[in-house]
Amino acid sequence: MEMCTSTACLVTILCIFARSSAQGICHHDRQSQDAGFSGQMEGNCGNVPYKISRSSCCNGNITLGLSQMVANCCGSAAYNPLNEICCNNNILTLSSTQAKCCGSVTYLTRTHLCCGGNKIYTLKENLSCCGNKTFDKTTHCCCTAPKLEVKPKHETCCQKATDLKCGSNPYNPHEQICCSGKLYKRASALTKCCGEDFYSLSDDNVLCCNGILKHNVSEQSECVGGVIYTPGNTTCQMSVRPRLGEHCCGGQTFNPHTHICCNGHSHNKKNGNFCCGSEVYDHHNQSLRCCSGHLYKLTNSSGEAECCGNLLLQYNNNQTCCSSSTNTVMYDTKQNHSCCGHYYYNTSLWSCCAEHLKPTPKPNNSPAKYRIKPLMDLIPKMCNKKVFFGKVESVALENDQRLVVLKFVWQVNVKSEKIIKDPWLHVSLDHCSSPATENGMTYLWEEIHNGEYKLLSHPVDLTSDIQMFYSVCYQKKR
Repeated sequence: MEMCTSTACLVTILCIFARSSAQGICHHDRQSQDAGFSGQMEGNCGNVPYKISRSSCCNGNITLGLSQMVANCCGSAAYNPLNEICCNNNILTLSSTQAKCCGSVTYLTRTHLCCGGNKIYTLKENLSCCGNKTFDKTTHCCCTAPKLEVKPKHETCCQKATDLKCGSNPYNPHEQICCSGKLYKRASALTKCCGEDFYSLSDDNVLCCNGILKHNVSEQSECVGGVIYTPGNTTCQMSVRPRLGEHCCGGQTFNPHTHICCNGHSHNKKNGNFCCGSEVYDHHNQSLRCCSGHLYKLTNSSGEAECCGNLLLQYNNNQTCCSSSTNTVMYDTKQNHSCCGHYYYNTSLWSCCAEHLKPTPKPNNSPAKYRIKPLMDLIPKMCNKKVFFGKVESVALENDQRLVVLKFVWQVNVKSEKIIKDPWLHVSLDHCSSPATENGMTYLWEEIHNGEYKLLSHPVDLTSDIQMFYSVCYQKKR
């Protein structure tokens, strides 16, 4: 099977886009806004505006340096529940992922039991709490009426707990979590849904795989392509129409030969050919950087900065960017901390494998060596490299390697006349230190050496993203 040359197919692609974009009706973009150079996602904390991506609001007080997207509140202060815990409005550093609050102190759930909110007992088989006292569940029960007390098991006052359901019933998402119609208490931001079940990221030997929660699985087990792999067992299981010949941009018409429309705002093409939110800019201008629709002017001439979501990460500013395909969060850099997807974790508490946190630190654990980025953040730097778009068709796990079957979609080098005779590539990645991949999704890849490949981007859109990538690289090469 042969594929056409890059240049020839580029012409075909551009023609398709030209036809699809020449529709007869334009409409006013009601969501247009002025991004400017300082646009950020903002909220109000009391009467004070604050940037949600860089700070948190708790009871009217702002905590800087920790995004509200990954924080919990402890009284009037925000904290990172991955590495800290709030006990009686005091923020304590976690000594273990199994640590819980008992009054103002912490205890280990594996070895102790907390009763009444402040009494700690050594954990024994069949031992349970009744207020601040303990009892043996095989012989006694805890009665709630007329008062809380321990009674022999045959007493009728013993009542069984019933499951809660949410369905269409209202609930407080800050205190509860609804998983496919079932309501659970949200212990912390670490509480997650898995189908109809819930679990905590700190739980041992638990794995959520394609919406099914698996218990008592080996710590080395992985969910890859919907299959659980365990050592020794790898079995696959305008509202207004413009006049004829006119194009509209927001509520006004514009000439597409001389101007460009960005979110309903018309700009002269002399100022650039690419949009960043409502602004226009020249993608090859090293002093400008577009980050998720927000345009920034770099403060240094070397261009040493990169995007972190809609924020600009300046190098040597003691900040770290962690990202996954769903979120991008900036953190203050700390010793012995590393990224796992968009989480920033203490390596003495957690380990990370393919962007999945596990509550068992490993001395030889190798965190991700690099961060994959949105496609637009990689240009024009990637235009001169040997990169290509590849679709993940199948994934399997063998020992510590993730074996990926890629379908070659297209090569980026638009001047290359190379003919691809076999569009199927077999890629081997270090499973834990490589970002997660999803079946059926297309990514940008780089060929490092013959047969060795590196994943570069988040999943891409096969139409708009790739067409924009080609447009920029083609201009640069010309």
